[in-house]
This record gives sequence, structure tokens and C-alpha cells, in this order.
Amino acid sequence: MKKKNYIIIGLVVLVVILIIVLIVFFSRKGNENVNNTETENVVNENTENNTNIVDQNIEKQNPEEIESIKNEINATGNTDIYYVDEEYDGRKILQIKPDVQFDVDLAGIMKNSKPEENEINELVGKEPTNNGVWISEQSREIFSNLLKNNNIIDFNISDEGYLQINNSGNNDMANKLVNMINSDRLYIINMTGTAYERDYISGEITEYPFEDMDPTQAIEPYQKDNKIILEITTNKMQRLSESEILDAITSY
Repeated sequence: MKKKNYIIIGLVVLVVILIIVLIVFFSRKGNENVNNTETENVVNENTENNTNIVDQNIEKQNPEEIESIKNEINATGNTDIYYVDEEYDGRKILQIKPDVQFDVDLAGIMKNSKPEENEINELVGKEPTNNGVWISEQSREIFSNLLKNNNIIDFNISDEGYLQINNSGNNDMANKLVNMINSDRLYIINMTGTAYERDYISGEITEYPFEDMDPTQAIEPYQKDNKIILEITTNKMQRLSESEILDAITSY
């Protein structure tokens, strides 16, 4: 009789343990789904926070400090293009202002070649004005092929260059593109593998062939306010899959 009781008690304990294990398992599974959804939001929030920190640093700039650091590194660029940033160890360094780099690269996109100093303002004045996803004229065919090769077929690019998808999306990447289209941001996409920047020392406009320097780099971004340029690799060396490239685009 006692032996039978021990067996019953043992079975009850096993059942209780099994129930606890199942509860913990499904609880963790649910948390993983929530965390995956929140991860993208955290990435976007971190990007915005970093942008805000840079903006705050720029507002507090001391021209005399900038001149002092310029003299230390023999930089000859116009003082107005720089701001002072801090390394992790507290060392102060000069950086080119993000909006300065944005305007230079945007001018290069609108011209589809290296812009001259006296062209910057006129070219920047041609930038797209609506939020959404805008594709540069030289990139529209390439970008269309990228979408088709990722099985995103129900789309078009308007005469003005804006990406339009005609339903809620036929896969996860398509849905992410829909979110970009409907966001309060302007995404400027250029697929030449080359960007344009101001040189850190001279301040002169230079070509930055990021794809040639690193064939595995999918994107070189430039941000200003709610606008972001995504300079995209042409993948001429076939070091990335087309799904990897589109996934990198839709992560912004």
C-alpha cells in the first residue's frame, strides 16, 4: 500500500514539473516574439538618439577649440564644416558635420558625378520634397531588378522617382518597404557604389568609392534631419546576395 502511494506521489511530482517546464518554455517563446518586434524599434531609436547627441554637440561648438585642433592636425578645411567629438577615452577629435556630408553626397547624386563647389546649393535645391522612398534616376532600373529578384513584384517607380507598392506586400521585405514608404522620413536611394564627401583634412569634395574599398559593404548612409541617403553597392564583385542587400536597405 505504501509503495503504491509513493508511486502516485512520484507521478504527481513529475506532472507538476512538466507543467512548470511547459509554462517557462511558452513564456520565453512569447518574450522572444516581443523582443524581435522591439529590436527594430530599439535600432531606430538608437539611430535617432545618436543623431540627437551629434546635433547637441554641434550646437555647443567652440570655434576657438575647432581652430586649435585644426592646427594640431594641419587641417585646412573651412572651420564651419567641422564639429568637435570625443573618443571613448575622452580624447577630442574633429568630425565633418553630418549635414555637410549629406549635402555634398546629395549634390553628387543629383549630378550623377562629382559636384563642384559652386554647384552644391543649386543641386541640393533639386532634392525630392516628399517623404517616402525616392530612387535616383541612374538607379531606378537597378533597384527595380533588385526588387524583382527578391520576389517583390507588385510595385512601380513613379515618374518623379518615388517607390510605390500596390498592396500590403507579398513577403516580409515588401512589408518593410511599405513601412518605409509610409513613414515620416525621406529615404534617398542611390545604387552606384560611390559616394561623395568632404575630405577630413582639406575639406575638399572627394569621391568615396566605398564598394571598391570593401566589396562586402552594402550601404554607406548619410543623414540630415528626417532625411537619409542610402548609398548602395552595385555588387559588381558578387560578394553579397541580393537578399542581403535588400535586407540591409530595409533595416533603416
